[in-house]
Amino acid sequence: MDCRRHALWILVLCCWLPPVALAQTLPFGISLPPSLNFATSPAPVGSGARAQGRAIAFIAVADDATAALHNPAGLVQLQEPEASVVGSYYVRLERQDVTQLGIRVEDQTFGNAELNYLSGVYPFRLLGRNVVVSLNYQRLFDLKGATDVAAPFTTIDGLQQVRSRQDGGLFTISPAVAVQITPTFSIGAAFNIWPDLFGNGWTQDVTVRGQGFVASGPRVVPFLSNGRITEDFSFQGFNATIGLLWNINAVFTVGGVVRTPFTARLTREHASSLTVTLQDGSAPVTTSNAFTERLDLDMPLSYGIGLAARLSDNLNLSLDVSRVHWSDFKLQESSRTDVLLVENGAPSGKGRAVLRGQGNDTTSVRLGAEYLWLLPKLIIPFRAGFFYDPEPGERGTDNFFGFSLGSGISVKKFIFDLAYTFRTGTVQSSATETTVYQHTLFGSVIYHF
Repeated sequence: MDCRRHALWILVLCCWLPPVALAQTLPFGISLPPSLNFATSPAPVGSGARAQGRAIAFIAVADDATAALHNPAGLVQLQEPEASVVGSYYVRLERQDVTQLGIRVEDQTFGNAELNYLSGVYPFRLLGRNVVVSLNYQRLFDLKGATDVAAPFTTIDGLQQVRSRQDGGLFTISPAVAVQITPTFSIGAAFNIWPDLFGNGWTQDVTVRGQGFVASGPRVVPFLSNGRITEDFSFQGFNATIGLLWNINAVFTVGGVVRTPFTARLTREHASSLTVTLQDGSAPVTTSNAFTERLDLDMPLSYGIGLAARLSDNLNLSLDVSRVHWSDFKLQESSRTDVLLVENGAPSGKGRAVLRGQGNDTTSVRLGAEYLWLLPKLIIPFRAGFFYDPEPGERGTDNFFGFSLGSGISVKKFIFDLAYTFRTGTVQSSATETTVYQHTLFGSVIYHF
């Protein structure tokens, strides 16, 4: 056997982390991937069935408790104490078109039910001005994802299968306040506490199975490898959402919002093990690793402007344009030198590129409408909207489009709202083009005291 070829077999190509992270390997270059990665980029979660029903074109509307997320200045429009709760359920389908020879990537279907929003609101008068305070739970990012990849080893004659499951999300506990400066102009702020509580973060569970042939002395023998990685990332930080609302006249309203950037602290708990068995009667070889470390994650600046037009007592329209500086979204590189790596472990997905700030900044455009059916004792709203909402991608930007529909009903002190959103786009990666279809249902209940 050529000694140079044999030497290549014991190299480990670090595909998921930078080359400075050395690998602790078993014989023959067989090793595990670190799962310091997102299966996809963080997906912002819009709050509220009313806002979702009009495609979240809500910056210049912001007339319910979810204004703490969309535009805190809009809270001054609430005239009675209220409590609200919003739930959501989504189904996401990912259809893979593999573009790299020798790679197999499975289609995925997964879903999740979650508490989307929870709030309490109290308005009062202070120095002759309307003031509103609120306390809010906001789920802001969803981090659920799945990957199943089969790919040949790069330096070994064999095949490796990687199965990765990611779950979790990011939420804030946000006290908010809004003040009416003049009869037509108000400002507001939400103070977002991202607590290291109740699973605020994400987990990853990765299994790796390999089989093939390696040189053992003068012979070429078959081998089997089985590995497992579990990781838990806890997230904590603080930032602010600042908004303004200006009623220009009886028809037009303008709103603006800024979400400040911040650096979050991550606690990463890692555990991994790998067993390699040569099919020549020799004993299996096993290695394992466990550690905890702290890392920084830079969260991006985002801002938006909205325009609303009340065309009649029945019909109003809204338009939002927002931008997120995803190029500033970066995860500190791990200093660990004992992380188990895998060659060609997950060629699909864009998480690694996005975490390094390689995705482009994105600009979303949303158009929404609400029509009120006025009955003698009842008002029934009909809402609809369209949106362009791109994601940061491995190759710059992944384009996503969608539409939404919604309605509601008021019964005594209760208001019930429902919304449906459809979102679709294509994710580009080095090995696949993934077409995504996502269906989401939102339901909310508001109680006025």
